[in-house]
Amino acid sequence: MAAPRSRAQVAEGVQGGDALDARADPLSSGSRLARARPPLVLIVDGDPESRGLLAAALSGQPFDVAEAGDGEAALQQIRCEEPDLVLLDAAVPGLSGFEICRRLKDDPATHEIPVLFMTALADAAGRARGLELGAVDCVARPLVREELVARVRAQLAARAAVRALSDMHEELARARASLELEVARRTEALRAEIQRLERTIALSRAAEGEAQAAREELAALSRVSAMRALAASIAHELNQPLAAILSNAQAAQRLLARTSPDVVEARAALDDIAADDRRAAEIIRRMRARLGEGELGAAALDLNELVREVRRLLAGAALRAGATVRLELAPGLPRVRGDGAALQLVLGNLLVNAFEAVSCRPPEARRVVVRTHAGGEGRVELSVTDSGEGVPAGDLERIFEPFFTTKARGLGVGLAISRSIVEAHGGRLWAERVPGEGATLRCALPAWDDGARPAG
Repeated sequence: MAAPRSRAQVAEGVQGGDALDARADPLSSGSRLARARPPLVLIVDGDPESRGLLAAALSGQPFDVAEAGDGEAALQQIRCEEPDLVLLDAAVPGLSGFEICRRLKDDPATHEIPVLFMTALADAAGRARGLELGAVDCVARPLVREELVARVRAQLAARAAVRALSDMHEELARARASLELEVARRTEALRAEIQRLERTIALSRAAEGEAQAAREELAALSRVSAMRALAASIAHELNQPLAAILSNAQAAQRLLARTSPDVVEARAALDDIAADDRRAAEIIRRMRARLGEGELGAAALDLNELVREVRRLLAGAALRAGATVRLELAPGLPRVRGDGAALQLVLGNLLVNAFEAVSCRPPEARRVVVRTHAGGEGRVELSVTDSGEGVPAGDLERIFEPFFTTKARGLGVGLAISRSIVEAHGGRLWAERVPGEGATLRCALPAWDDGARPAG
């Protein structure tokens, strides 16, 4: 057996033709299909002279040539260095060319190596069997050099193309795997960022809820504080006339219970009772008037903005009552003249009263509507309409009396204080009843002196 990669001189026995020009060849080192080494063609032929002729015929081409004289040597050579093409004679001694081809095609490690069979021109059955075993092509002896070179080059080019395509597939697979890893990494990072934002939003909502609850509690405490102060003041002022009324009433009872009733003294006691009653009424009148004394501020106020602010402060109360609040605020309203804190107290009382009125209704029927519009004679009007059961016609004025209430719980002073505040501002507060639509509380306030500066 000749040594691997041997080169032979051109000898007789291979017919005609010169070597093909290797310049600009697809198998040359300059080709994009070129490998790290030139392609290797293994000639397997039992006749040394024939191997030499084949090697000579393939000399000058952009590939190397190795030789093997029998089947075992050929398989050993292939295990040592995988060729890119096996030029195989069918009549190899020892293992036949057909057996060598079968073994190559059965082994996954060598299955892809192309085999080019050489058979006698008349051996059609041999050519057919070689193709059946997996040979890529057959050439008939006697060999024509140009045809042999052309077939070898064609198979090597196909082999190189297959390998290039395989390399591209592997590169694509690596790129795809890298892309999938990057997508997975970025997806995980995005998921972590979304979770962080969700936690931040949840904390923000919780903080806003706590702040809202604190504002409502502060507003409630302010109302309670004001009520306590008012109650203490009323109790202090009314204590003396009420004690006198009680004392005179008891004296009149004793005078009239005598065997001989002292009518003159009893009448005098009753006169004192009437006087003390008038005194108590005067105290209440002065107490209501006190709410409108100079302590109230006088500023140009945006009534629509006051409504929005009070609605925001009472959002929790509306939620607890299950009430739906709708604002129908007229744009371009003149500003009103008044004290912002006092008018907020009025608006708060009107809304809380509406929430309580609708709380006994079915959830879908708990509606509260707040409207504003410009009234006549330099006034700005506000109304709060609820979908509750309404106020009996006989109680439309009584609900503004101190300590009058239709509720199971409550002091009955909220609307009385609200009317006093509105009247102290030079305005008017009254109630209307619309059958089937609950109650409407209306408030009219004077506009600011310098006219209609637009608001909200």
